[in-house]
Amino acid sequence: MKYFFDKRSRYEKIIEFICIYKGVKRQDIFKILKDIECRYLLFLLLKRYNCIDQYMLNKDFYIEDSDINKYVNSAQKKMLANIRVRNMYFEAEGILEKCKKISK
Repeated sequence: MKYFFDKRSRYEKIIEFICIYKGVKRQDIFKILKDIECRYLLFLLLKRYNCIDQYMLNKDFYIEDSDINKYVNSAQKKMLANIRVRNMYFEAEGILEKCKKISK
């Protein structure tokens, strides 16, 4: 059971971080997917922290299971090709790692 809650906690921290970054409230979370770079960032971070979950993503974004893999693959390709996405990812990862150390 601890694994599920830990995974949920990581997912929520990533969502919270991106909402703050994007300047949207939790209830307006669907706006994240409209910004392509934020969508890439979301899926890169979810993959990095092993918290991609069909149920949670479907609840927040109404994303089908087949679309999740498509979004992850697109994000990985964009990270290699687009320096802005790459910089956003490494900056976000650094911030999340600092938060992780503080919360321990």
